[in-house]
Amino acid sequence: MYMDKICQSCGMPMKENSDFGTNKEDTPNHEYCRYCIKDGEFTSDMSMEDFIEKQVKIATTQMNIPEEKAREFAEKKIPALSRWKK
Repeated sequence: MYMDKICQSCGMPMKENSDFGTNKEDTPNHEYCRYCIKDGEFTSDMSMEDFIEKQVKIATTQMNIPEEKAREFAEKKIPALSRWKK
């Protein structure tokens, strides 16, 4: 069990081995989740702004989070993650 691990691209909590992405050697990547990295490559190549929009859409349509709350969270959290830090 991995407590307090979050994906450094999308912020998803990673609690189980199956939550982690994979490196090129097919080993677990402990920095990024299965949705963000596969075989050592990011699954999407987009700007941080586009990524935030994608996360807001997922939160509102799949998790039933109000758009204002989802946007506020994404705009605060995503830029602080290591993939997006400048």
